[in-house]
Amino acid sequence: MRPRVWCFTPNPVLEKKFDEKTGRCFCSKGGKGRNVARQLQQWGIPTISVSVSSSSILGTDPGSDPKAGAGERQGWAWIREGIERIDFFTEDLKVGSMEWKKIREYWIRNLRSGDWWVVAGSSATGWPRGWWKKLIGDLQKKGVTVLVDSRGALMREAVAAGADWVKCNFEEAEATTGMKGVERCIRNLTGNGTTGVLVTLGKDGLLAEVNGTMFSIPAPKVKVKDPTGAGDVVTAALIYGEILNLPMEQTFKRAVQDGALHAKGEMV
Repeated sequence: MRPRVWCFTPNPVLEKKFDEKTGRCFCSKGGKGRNVARQLQQWGIPTISVSVSSSSILGTDPGSDPKAGAGERQGWAWIREGIERIDFFTEDLKVGSMEWKKIREYWIRNLRSGDWWVVAGSSATGWPRGWWKKLIGDLQKKGVTVLVDSRGALMREAVAAGADWVKCNFEEAEATTGMKGVERCIRNLTGNGTTGVLVTLGKDGLLAEVNGTMFSIPAPKVKVKDPTGAGDVVTAALIYGEILNLPMEQTFKRAVQDGALHAKGEMV
């Protein structure tokens, strides 16, 4: 039986996208965890998408996205195809200490040995110091595999906890560690017990270290339509490869190829 994958979006957004070329406006439920869940579902991996809402704290709906909560932050994106994308967001969702306690209880109650817990994106504010570190450690003791794709304080707590997998882009890696250079960042994102650290490099592919072995995977050259979400496809491909026990290099090559196809505007 395949493990269950739980994708957690701690700071979801309801976003409107304006395409300059077509003049069309698209509305979508944004958030990295939601993107990862949707991709895994398309590939046939049982996935549950979970997000924070100021109105309902947690929303779950196996096999699909949770309904947008009234407390979600709002976002707008202006896109010039292949040239630039400008994003605007309202302030991060604020969650009180009692709600963070309930969120912890939810995860401790629902996750079981063999599950994957994927924390993706920035977080709502207000968590007690050490909250992420303690929860990650307690879930790992239960036999849960933890992957964190984030930045800043949340990522630093994940590293301190020794999260199994750590993933971010190069800009986030430098901002989180205060280091310059991708290899130095990777060393500082590796916690005690971490299996692998993956840093995406945009058009240059990715660099990763897994159990002491370095992997450098170049990206294919494509005409970029909109790179948004390409990194989430990479995250999904990593999880997919690990669940199917594929060779690590094969997993990373697929991740880079699928991320590039997504940026090109093709279905993967």
